[in-house]
Amino acid sequence: MVLCLSGLVACSSKSYVETSDGLTERKIDQSHAAQSRLTLALKYIELESYQDAKANLDKAINYDADNAAVYLGYAYYYQRVNESKQAETAYLKARELAPKDGNIRNNYGTFLCAQQKYAAAEQEFLAAISAPFYNKVANSYDNAGKCAVKQGDDKKALSYFQSAYAHAPQNKAPLLSMTELNYNLANYQRANQLFLQYETAVKASAPSLWLGFKIANKLNEPALAEKYSRNLLTQFPLSTQTKKYIANDY
Repeated sequence: MVLCLSGLVACSSKSYVETSDGLTERKIDQSHAAQSRLTLALKYIELESYQDAKANLDKAINYDADNAAVYLGYAYYYQRVNESKQAETAYLKARELAPKDGNIRNNYGTFLCAQQKYAAAEQEFLAAISAPFYNKVANSYDNAGKCAVKQGDDKKALSYFQSAYAHAPQNKAPLLSMTELNYNLANYQRANQLFLQYETAVKASAPSLWLGFKIANKLNEPALAEKYSRNLLTQFPLSTQTKKYIANDY
């Protein structure tokens, strides 16, 4: 009989190899073996070698049936092969095993948002944010903001993006989201202030030039609007935003 103390002693199983001295006990660190199989499975998923990924996940769970990270790996695998029910079952098992794991709660929230289960997704993001030792708080706030946008709640989304930026100001992406939301809410001066912060720190893109053009247009600054539209046409002639500009869709 082998006693496993979670968090204290790695659980190992016994097997034997034949040597010149007879049978010798070989110990297998099950936790380490499960992690190795999980790592390999994730690599296979990225290579889209899904059968090999599943085989390694199955081996990982045989080594350590109560490993929440392995169930998170299963959830990722099932998402990639478009098996939503199995993915949710795996997420729920992972959450059951590690309810205070911020990564599990955040990833499950992202999954729920994609399933249009917005209220449940928000609860998972908030649980991740409040989880102890979770160091990706800004990411979860950003995910909550994106989910609120999908739900059509611009004010809530703006609040979440503001929190995301406060926690990780080196990441400028939330600035553009905040700019767009203020534009949608007709806060054009505030949108312009945020946009100026963004464009001084980040290389121009079709979405940013398009947003800059629309803000300048609302603020009745034709010269500035002309600058953004000219750059949009020159730098991104085939973009969706350029097509909207040509069609006067703004």
